[in-house]
Amino acid sequence: MSELDKLPPYMEIFSNKIYSNSRLCGVLDDNRIAKLNSFYAQNKLIKSVLQEITKNAHVLQIGLTFGEEISAIYAKVHKHGKFDIFDVSAVQTEMAKHRYEDYNINIINYNAVLPWDEKYDVIICYNLLHELPLKTRQKVMDNVLNGLTNGGKAIFVDFAEPKSWNPLKWPLFLFNRLYRPFSESLWNEPIENFCSLKDEFRWNHSYFHCHMFQKVVATRKILNNEDLVKLTKMFKQ
Repeated sequence: MSELDKLPPYMEIFSNKIYSNSRLCGVLDDNRIAKLNSFYAQNKLIKSVLQEITKNAHVLQIGLTFGEEISAIYAKVHKHGKFDIFDVSAVQTEMAKHRYEDYNINIINYNAVLPWDEKYDVIICYNLLHELPLKTRQKVMDNVLNGLTNGGKAIFVDFAEPKSWNPLKWPLFLFNRLYRPFSESLWNEPIENFCSLKDEFRWNHSYFHCHMFQKVVATRKILNNEDLVKLTKMFKQ
């Protein structure tokens, strides 16, 4: 995999060059700020992700994250499993390699809109989809689902539409309109609607923090619907 020369144009426009500024990335990569940005839902979200991962799993994460999420995943899998991370930002990739130099994590400067060869038991997209335009999101999600082993699962953690009584709903709506233009689509449709392979997987939805966040787990179907109908008839007979 070759190193990327620069960030995709949409990230330069809508992320205010956060991911190309090493000083700003260093400030944001503080667990106290990460907790604040998640409205203190971070610990619950990370714990929920960990529940989906077995200790010997081969895990891929699409995108580096701020805070303790990566350390928590590594603690779960490092003795008997494997942990790889793709990220499009060369700045963040180099900073992460330095931060996690004592960890056995393979951090790669790579754009997940491009397919890869290796298969993984678990692939995680943690607060990633809301940063992606719809066409890019579909390519990434399809690559994620194609990158799973048989019986593997994809874990998508991201924003969701808050309940109507949540006092933060409309301030968040306005903030998203101004600064996170791809987030609103996650309020309007379930995550599986943004990929072309949804019928090949089973989708499980969980919600957190007054419905502000969601975790969606995609597991490949071992049997399709026609096979299930045939088996049902056989057992009845």
